[in-house]
Amino acid sequence: MSSESAKKHNPRETVFDVGAEQLARVYAKAALDAAGDKSAQDRMVDELSAIVEEILNKYPDIEQILSSALISEDEKLGVIDRVFDSQLSAVTLNFLKVMSKHNRLGILRNVVRSARELWTHRSGREAIELQVAQELDPALQQEVVESLRKMLGIDPVVTTIINPDLIAGFVVRVGDKVYDASTKASLERARQTMLAHAVETIQQQPQQFIDQSN
Repeated sequence: MSSESAKKHNPRETVFDVGAEQLARVYAKAALDAAGDKSAQDRMVDELSAIVEEILNKYPDIEQILSSALISEDEKLGVIDRVFDSQLSAVTLNFLKVMSKHNRLGILRNVVRSARELWTHRSGREAIELQVAQELDPALQQEVVESLRKMLGIDPVVTTIINPDLIAGFVVRVGDKVYDASTKASLERARQTMLAHAVETIQQQPQQFIDQSN
């Protein structure tokens, strides 16, 4: 049972797109299968994670180039060679080039996340994304992890993301399932309930909303 360090909310990484996630899982599985044994798969996941954390997060211009449909494949391959050639194993470097040739580098973050989840699952654990409004102290975070373990019946590897937009509460993502217990979601549900009630009232008693001043 473990937990990764908390990181700041990055909208490009946490927006959930079902189509992108499904495609990302296909690429992630192909990548890990091509890597070879468990040691090689572990190394590939580390390298892919480093690409996101050390390159995409720190140098957004590079991410824009790699994901842009206006940049030619040759230019993207050149960027990949210049930026990653000395940092990645041959199999990971080749995987990036395959994604580039299929014009899929725009979902690289999704693929990396899926690869982490798949590798965690193959290791007998389960990846969980926990979004909270503010950073948790270690004791509280451990309590949350323990609660997730009991509630879901798995050995979780938790990635904590700080997302102030939630106001309070938390959002838990396990695979393609999302459990939203945030204050933001509660307020939105309350707003929707109020709107629905108002519409129902107007429909049932329209005379109350007719201007009778004339």
